[in-house]
Amino acid sequence: MKSVSHDEQKRMWEKEHRKPYVLLPMDSNLPSSGVRMFWDWLLESSLKTNALRGVEMGCGKGRNCMLLASHAVKMTGFDFSKSAIKEATKRAAQAKINNIDFIVSDATKSWPFESNQFDFAVDCFASTDIESEQGRAFARNELLRVIKPGGYFFIYTLSTDDEFHKEMIKTSPSSQKNSFTHPTTGKFEKVFERDELISLYSDFTLIHEKRVQKNASFHGKEYKCSHFWMIFQK
Repeated sequence: MKSVSHDEQKRMWEKEHRKPYVLLPMDSNLPSSGVRMFWDWLLESSLKTNALRGVEMGCGKGRNCMLLASHAVKMTGFDFSKSAIKEATKRAAQAKINNIDFIVSDATKSWPFESNQFDFAVDCFASTDIESEQGRAFARNELLRVIKPGGYFFIYTLSTDDEFHKEMIKTSPSSQKNSFTHPTTGKFEKVFERDELISLYSDFTLIHEKRVQKNASFHGKEYKCSHFWMIFQK
């Protein structure tokens, strides 16, 4: 079983952002369907959305931040990839979306934000790529610190019921439970059981959840995907 260091993980992500090879959907401007569902939930919650401040960890090239900012939310996105943040800044400028700040920052290091600053935080397949339990716990603690009391944490992440990732865990396991190293890129990915997520975010209150299931093609083969869609409240 292979383990991946944090520096190795960063290098592999930087390479992927410079020349997308595996995660092509994340390279597009189209936001995640899970984040669109979260926005719909915010609207249904009768919040004053034009007064909200949100943050996205592991924002990549900004596709989700741009969606939320286009609805007048003041967004901050951060990622440890300099290439991703450079491209995100460029795309937001091209789209004339001004209420976004993109910064280079690492979710496993101290977040450069004041405590109780954000109304909500977004994790769209970000913590699944944090290669250590300590790193995921640190990011969780920073989430808890920067979200306002009563604010929300939305996570959209991989489930162990997902057929493709179940196969990856079997054929290319990493040293951690329910994890694997991608056979093409070598990148670490953590896949979650529901109880793991409930335990990791036990300082929050789970207020809404869905299991998102759909079909997808990986390497020319069809699989049934299964993702956790959860909203926690501080």
